[in-house]
Amino acid sequence: MYGDRLKHLREQRGMSQADLAELLKFESRQIVSNIENGVRRMTGEELVACTEIFDVKLDYFTNPYLLAGQGAFSWRQSGVDTQDLYEFETTASEWIGAYRVLRDKLKQRPRALLAEVRLTKQSSYEDAVATGEAVAAELELGDVPAAALVGAAEKKLDAIVLMADPKKGISGAACRLPEMNAIIINRQEPLSRRSFDLAHEIFHILTWEAMPPDYLDGVNKAKTRVEQLADKFASGLLLPSFVMERHLDKLDVQSDNFVQHVNEVATELMVSSQALLWRLVDLGRLNRGTCKEFTETDWFSYNGGLLKNETPPLMSKKFLELLACALQEGLISERRFASLLDLSFEELTDLYSQHGLESPLGL
Repeated sequence: MYGDRLKHLREQRGMSQADLAELLKFESRQIVSNIENGVRRMTGEELVACTEIFDVKLDYFTNPYLLAGQGAFSWRQSGVDTQDLYEFETTASEWIGAYRVLRDKLKQRPRALLAEVRLTKQSSYEDAVATGEAVAAELELGDVPAAALVGAAEKKLDAIVLMADPKKGISGAACRLPEMNAIIINRQEPLSRRSFDLAHEIFHILTWEAMPPDYLDGVNKAKTRVEQLADKFASGLLLPSFVMERHLDKLDVQSDNFVQHVNEVATELMVSSQALLWRLVDLGRLNRGTCKEFTETDWFSYNGGLLKNETPPLMSKKFLELLACALQEGLISERRFASLLDLSFEELTDLYSQHGLESPLGL
């Protein structure tokens, strides 16, 4: 475990084995290689030295829940300091790792197959939209896909969707493990943004093998092909044709009430008015130039003021239910559970209540 985590830290910081060997005063980089491959053990002094070199706590090497080196992340973020991102990733990886470890101990086996879709980098934007629509139909998302998306991702895609309070600038992330998927969503973002981020990350977990996403999504203004496809997929998933058909009559750009109707429909569908406008372009109902002019006005800001934001509770019901089972089976202590989420016992009990669950704590 030490070797895997050391390698993850070294590669994360862009450091070569020779660089680390020099800092640890080893005779050659081969010693670092041997440690990373489990051939040689680390001494206590070397372990402490590594915590100082990488500015991490000893817990980074000893905590059995951390995913370091075992899971791949793709972060949707903008302007976040790299060190802040690394710190939050460590926190998030502990949540996901705890879920994975405790699920295994409870013998709740994951599905043998993870869902995928047939898209590649050579796929057209139209293909991505159509695939999003097909997934919406297959997941039976109903008349308001955004409202059913978290439940569908957790029940039908065998993922966990965790609502969190990350550093400012982090919208969310997708995490890929061999046996499961996880999605982190910033619960402080507006509802429409959360809906789009979740749909975008679902694209990544469904196409991870064919199109591994960048570690940082949002660094460059010019989006990569993969991110553009993800946006188109999200549009099809949240606003499929079979849902849009119910609203097209009143979404006529020539109508005197067009702006009002766009804001009302977008609010009903839990997306932004801007996302709805661009979907009308895809459907041939709105000129691209006109759409661009509309999106540069303030008429659609927060859906004309109609989009009311309610912050969802932390984590997810699925996550908390599994942790409750683990607690009852003696696989995790109450103190460790509270520490995992950085909550007091009272706050943890209140969190269960917010999710409509009975608290497993013996207060």
